[in-house]
Amino acid sequence: MEILNKLKVSRRHALKGMLSGVGVSLWLPVLDIMCNENGTAFAQGAALPTTFGIFFWGNGIYPGSNWTPSSTGDGDAWQLPPALQSFSKLKGDMTFVTGLDMLSAEFKGHGWGVVYVLAGGDGTMCTTIADIAKSPYGALPETAQGTQWLPTIDQLIADAIHTNEPYKSLETGILKYTGLNMGTASLNLAHTGPNKPLAPERDPAKLFNRLFSTAAPPSSGTGTPMDVSNKLRRSVLDAVLADAKRLQTGLGSADSKRLDAHMESIRALEMRIPTTSGGAGGSGGSNTSGCTAPKTPTAPAANTDLKQITATSNAMNQLIAAALSCNMTRVYSHLWSGARDDNHYPIINQDTEHHTLTHDGKVSQAQLIQNYIMENYAAMAQTLKDTTIGATNLLDQTIIYGISDVAEPQGHVMKNYHIVLMGHAGGKIKGNRHIRKTGHKVTELMLALQQVMGLKITSFGTWDKTSTPFNDILA
Repeated sequence: MEILNKLKVSRRHALKGMLSGVGVSLWLPVLDIMCNENGTAFAQGAALPTTFGIFFWGNGIYPGSNWTPSSTGDGDAWQLPPALQSFSKLKGDMTFVTGLDMLSAEFKGHGWGVVYVLAGGDGTMCTTIADIAKSPYGALPETAQGTQWLPTIDQLIADAIHTNEPYKSLETGILKYTGLNMGTASLNLAHTGPNKPLAPERDPAKLFNRLFSTAAPPSSGTGTPMDVSNKLRRSVLDAVLADAKRLQTGLGSADSKRLDAHMESIRALEMRIPTTSGGAGGSGGSNTSGCTAPKTPTAPAANTDLKQITATSNAMNQLIAAALSCNMTRVYSHLWSGARDDNHYPIINQDTEHHTLTHDGKVSQAQLIQNYIMENYAAMAQTLKDTTIGATNLLDQTIIYGISDVAEPQGHVMKNYHIVLMGHAGGKIKGNRHIRKTGHKVTELMLALQQVMGLKITSFGTWDKTSTPFNDILA
């Protein structure tokens, strides 16, 4: 069968069709027919794709008993701290790194922290925090001129590993930034260079249309057709059903079931995303999805009603998993909240700005927000783990760099970062490990992560430039 022969040589097959005059592509998950007999690699010998992600949140954490395990080591030698109890089913997939510093580990603000943990500095060689004053940009990170003067780590990796996936990288987010104007660096996560941010999509409906309306990203300036499936309350599955049935007649039982499950998951996701008129997908006009459409094109779904954050987050998680499982990208970044974020959290009855809580000594209230953010990070990781790829799952094939801007929010002392890595990077990272090392730098970990993703680099960073990768994370 011709379509099956194509699958043997290409893992980038997509079901195609038309919906209301718009071309629709539904990218397939990795099927057994694409793989070797064990499902551990593609049929032609290529390894299953390894992916890299970032989960970023603003305002740091409070080191101490709520966040820092009492012991280090592997397996049962350490236990999750209270702040990370949401990961109880995912402990085996976590590599928790504590104790790393920025430069000389003294006082510095959120803007400098986000420049450091995402790009390793601003291009000026610095070994102490005092050295930052020598930079022509040294005074700018917490002003409207703030940006990332160097590409962020996700874009460095994307530049190195992107081949012919439809998207070089995927940028998503949850909370629209609220707070001090810090230029592009709090509004966005990914940057390709100074004042060249890649804006995160915070509206699940728009991201759904972007991923499933066309086979490849639209050319610059054209935009994507809006409301591909929701405008007429029809599914992308209607458009590709004939192509799917042709494919399914030649698939084995396991692949046939996997294709059914994939299509059902897309349909379930559609049902959770509201139409432009405010109703859920499917018949009837009531909104049962829990996801609120933006009031204007610039208003992200979660920010129209902060009580809908969890629903928005869950929908985004499903879309990220769909993009990864269908090989639409290998690099993704998720901006939960920007550096120095001032958002409220009425969904957990915290109606004071997050940043204000951290400075007013409201530790217990700020910790409730930290715990809630970690619940949503864990939900993302679980979604990836629940998504199969070959004989494994997406969490096994990825590594997520879970990081915040400051190590400790109240005093801004850039010492003792707590970094939550999730996933196994295709077997390169063992997991179920707490590593605590003092006197080491975050740039060492960033160097190791890039090497894990296959980059042929031997040094990294301009603040804390290092040639010593933090290989303690490796299997």
